[in-house]
Amino acid sequence: MEKILVIDDEPIIRESMTSYLEDSGFMVCQAKDGREGLAVFRREHPDLVMVDLRMPGIDGLEVLSTVITESPDTPTLVVSGTGVIQDAIEALSMGALDFVTKPILDMAVLEHAAKKALERARLRVENRRYREHLEEEIRCRTADLVERTRALQESETKLFAIIELFEGLIYTSTRDHLIEFMNRKLMDHIGRDATGEKCHSALFDLASACPWCVNEKVFNGETTRWETRNPRDGRWYYGINTPIFGSDGQVLKVQSIAMDITDRKEVEEALREREVRLREENTRLRSSLKGSGQFGRIIGKSDAMQKVYETILKAAQADAGVIIYGESGTGKELVAQTIHELSDRSLGPFVTVNCGAIPDTLIESEFFGYRKGAFTGATTDKPGFLDSAHGGTLFLDEVGEIPPNLQVKLLRAIEGGGYTPVGGDKLVKADFRIVAATHRDLRERVEQQKMRQDFYYRIHLIPIFLPPLRLRKEDLPQLVHHFLNTLHGNILHALPEPVMRAIQRYDWPGNVRELQNVIQRYVTLREIDLPLAPDTVNLSEIASSIPPSRNNPFAPLAEALNDAEKSVVLQCLHAHQWKRGRVAQILGIDRRTLFRKMKTHGLL
Repeated sequence: MEKILVIDDEPIIRESMTSYLEDSGFMVCQAKDGREGLAVFRREHPDLVMVDLRMPGIDGLEVLSTVITESPDTPTLVVSGTGVIQDAIEALSMGALDFVTKPILDMAVLEHAAKKALERARLRVENRRYREHLEEEIRCRTADLVERTRALQESETKLFAIIELFEGLIYTSTRDHLIEFMNRKLMDHIGRDATGEKCHSALFDLASACPWCVNEKVFNGETTRWETRNPRDGRWYYGINTPIFGSDGQVLKVQSIAMDITDRKEVEEALREREVRLREENTRLRSSLKGSGQFGRIIGKSDAMQKVYETILKAAQADAGVIIYGESGTGKELVAQTIHELSDRSLGPFVTVNCGAIPDTLIESEFFGYRKGAFTGATTDKPGFLDSAHGGTLFLDEVGEIPPNLQVKLLRAIEGGGYTPVGGDKLVKADFRIVAATHRDLRERVEQQKMRQDFYYRIHLIPIFLPPLRLRKEDLPQLVHHFLNTLHGNILHALPEPVMRAIQRYDWPGNVRELQNVIQRYVTLREIDLPLAPDTVNLSEIASSIPPSRNNPFAPLAEALNDAEKSVVLQCLHAHQWKRGRVAQILGIDRRTLFRKMKTHGLL
């Protein structure tokens, strides 16, 4: 069981973190300030240290510096308030692996950060141990070869046989860089026997001695190590140069052993570049968030939206499942696209699936695809949503509508177990990330046994809660201005004051999507159509400031019927707070038919 040390001077936060982490399977020890924290750290030797930055006495940065100095392999995670972002950035530059911002609204974020920090620390330790093991292995083999060389100087045949068994590249050279011996693997590597040639020319295509040459030290009796990229083939090599002594104790020649470490170097370089890029991007985005009225294509500078932006950033850095909660029209798909565009999967596809619009009879073939001949009409192989999302993000809108029997198969695919297309017999595996969205209470769906508990926990790793427009009305002016610019090329710079007052007083049950439709209708027809609440102004006041409607009273019958149908659907949606199930029941149609009509009339 992994042990976590929590250092925080706020008892409530410290106890909350401790309780949640212990429920998640960790062993947790606490400290109320920096001095006590360092004492507990030295006594308990935890696997991870979580430290608050602002504490009386010894602050978090001093604790962090001490922990990193005394135990470089122990990962550290900073828990900071929103007012100490610069301190948090300094902590990251000192060596902290991540930081979580207070208040911690969802402890799952803290758990995820802890697991990620522990995993990165484990990989770092394993990499160092691997290098140490490699050096020890080479040292032991080199010592063994040197010992055999001394013991078998009179039997070169045996010595060469031993050398040929070694997997690395071996050669010996003189003080003036002439190659005296090459093992068979090295000959095969360069394509010829270069005995008698200069080593820098034959092995590295250099006209003079290698810049990293260590012969001077070796001929002084030292064993030296080097690591370089060979300009001849562009690959990385790790080598050890060992002196070969004569019977008089003088160094006669240099024995060099080199091993190809290109794969390891590429992994290290990729990790280093990714870490630098993520840190720079994180710093840049967090700096731009404070007070910003726009985050990518998402509009809003209210406190509620600032919290959403913070969570989007954290979700983009991870590759875990994300669930976006919000009422219809709040912009769940736009948030999902933003997470995809900021993530490492941004170059891959973004595949959107409306789970509530797929008939039950087709849902499995739509997700997993099908093979030719699987059913009547299957004349060719067809990839499914999972195939299309390979290397990218699969956005499941209204994920609560997925039937439980499909949830089992989808869960297996998400966890890497693969899936079988309809009519196929071969297992297919796709690499994709799930971002889901819903306006339902998924916990209630689990209790009603309409959603599997294991599927719920798999997609509920990083929840994002989008506030309805009625709870962030301070964003309305900016949203109105945005729609005027983007929808109609800035034909109108502002709305009449009575119109704007009505917009501010309306509760917007259809949220941002409804606002967009209202603005588009207003600019096109110069008409405003908002249900009146008891405390709103009279619409006649608004109508008096709007030019006459440009509707054509003599429109064709089909167009008039279409407009009438749209009006009926929209009024019913307004009257029942955009609850599609209730509206469909009142109109005497099923949910999917309502969905298609809403899509046809631009009400989605």
